[in-house]
Amino acid sequence: MSSRIDVRLAASLPAGLIAASPWLMLALAAGTLGLAGNPWLLVFCPPAVLGAAWQVKASGLLQSPDSVVRLTVEEGQLRVYLADGRSLPASPTSDSRLFGELALLRLTLGRSTLKPPLVVLFSSSDTRRAFGNVPADSFRRLRVWLRLASPARTVTSD
Repeated sequence: MSSRIDVRLAASLPAGLIAASPWLMLALAAGTLGLAGNPWLLVFCPPAVLGAAWQVKASGLLQSPDSVVRLTVEEGQLRVYLADGRSLPASPTSDSRLFGELALLRLTLGRSTLKPPLVVLFSSSDTRRAFGNVPADSFRRLRVWLRLASPARTVTSD
């Protein structure tokens, strides 16, 4: 019998900035190249900044109705709980990444066309309590399950 894993996400600006980093890099590159002689590239800056703001809101501050606010594993099944109260079975996709104290999860939801925003799990320890969005012990247990017991076994560890 497997033990239950319950990970509750807290709002975290650093987690949102991690999720928004591709948008921020696009805005930085378009702005730099636009000012360096290709002014037509500046047209990409506003959409990139809006994309970054949405990503921070959805993945970091958890203010979107489709934001994942809780992950559980019961009897070998990963389940997500969304901010609007829905609960759906989920599985990680192959472009999810696990690191020592950080996990970037792309999830597919069972029998749903909904594509939730990127789930950023940033472990909080006693020394980094302000930055993390999940307790260190819960994060460790979920990371071990994703690496070893996940039925899909598609999560890449870097």
